[in-house]
Amino acid sequence: MVKRWMIILMLWSSALSACNLPQENVLPEGEPGALYTAAAQTVSVQMTVGGGKNVSAGGISGTAQPESDSPRQPGETIAIPTYTPPGPVNGTPLPCDQARFVKDVTIPDETDLDPGEAFTKTWRLQNAGSCTWTIGYLLYFESGNIMGGPTSQYLTSQPVFPGETIDVSIDLVAPEETGTYLGNWMLRNVKGEGFGIGEFSKAFWVKINVVEGAGMMFDFSARAEEAAWGSGSTPVDYIDLGGEILNFDQPGDPGDPYVALLDQQFLEGGSLSGVLLASYPPRGAGNYIIGRFPNYKVNSGDLLFGRVGLTTNFNGSCGNGDVTYRINIMVAGDPTSRTTLWEWNEVCDSRMKSFEIDLDSYQGETVQIFLVVIANTDSADNRAVWEALSIHR
Repeated sequence: MVKRWMIILMLWSSALSACNLPQENVLPEGEPGALYTAAAQTVSVQMTVGGGKNVSAGGISGTAQPESDSPRQPGETIAIPTYTPPGPVNGTPLPCDQARFVKDVTIPDETDLDPGEAFTKTWRLQNAGSCTWTIGYLLYFESGNIMGGPTSQYLTSQPVFPGETIDVSIDLVAPEETGTYLGNWMLRNVKGEGFGIGEFSKAFWVKINVVEGAGMMFDFSARAEEAAWGSGSTPVDYIDLGGEILNFDQPGDPGDPYVALLDQQFLEGGSLSGVLLASYPPRGAGNYIIGRFPNYKVNSGDLLFGRVGLTTNFNGSCGNGDVTYRINIMVAGDPTSRTTLWEWNEVCDSRMKSFEIDLDSYQGETVQIFLVVIANTDSADNRAVWEALSIHR
């Protein structure tokens, strides 16, 4: 009987002890990461755990942890992840000087131009920086082919504020050689610092194709006043032009050499001319008149052509005219390179003589053309003319 009561008393004591066991920590509720935020807030405070003992936040080891499938090992360090609340992130500040390319206003990339053709390139740029572009800012050549432009020029005559656009123009000339050409340009601020497009300050450019043009390339009548003219007696003097220098369109005495542009002249065959080049040699067999024309750069497909003959009176008579026409060419100013392209003996026979000369063998060369008329008789009728003389492509 006594033994039974002792067993009952032991069971009752065990039940009372179970009621006083410490309860499992309760996880904080709320936003994800609230647990970690709460833990971080304890860095500068003391917290009470268990039996009322105060410990620093750095020594907490019994704080409840997120549930895990794998058991925690004794002494294991627990990493508490950080929590970044949603919200905007501060942007990178704009640089002082920066440009943005908007478009090519003129001369898009790969535009075809004739050799030596003048053109204006215009870019539209935006001030993409934080500083105003003032009148001290420059456009400057950076690399490539400058195409006859300046090394630098002022960018603007009035302020260009951040966000505003400006059309930037530069006058250029296409190179004489055919091919593709690229010129790079940039901007420079008042401190002399260069900048360009985007965060990497890239250059902006003009890119063209110089192609063989078509049509009239050189008009001898239009350029005749630029030529050097002279006269003498054979053999022909190509260096000093005969020693007697002639002034263009200056009449002299009958029988004197004469060079000028004439219009509405009666020609062999009865036709009436337009503007043509007259070059009358001095009277006397073996006397000549010569003209040396400005430099010309020959390109593929160039043809020199025209007509020669004698002027007549109103009834179509050209008397006893008898002359030799000669066309010479010289390369790069070298007298040893001079050669005869074409020669023709013209008499008064009521017919003009047409000709065409292919210049392809001189492609790429800078040449000078000589026009020579030699009198074969002592006649006063040696009134020689060049009609429609030109180089076409």
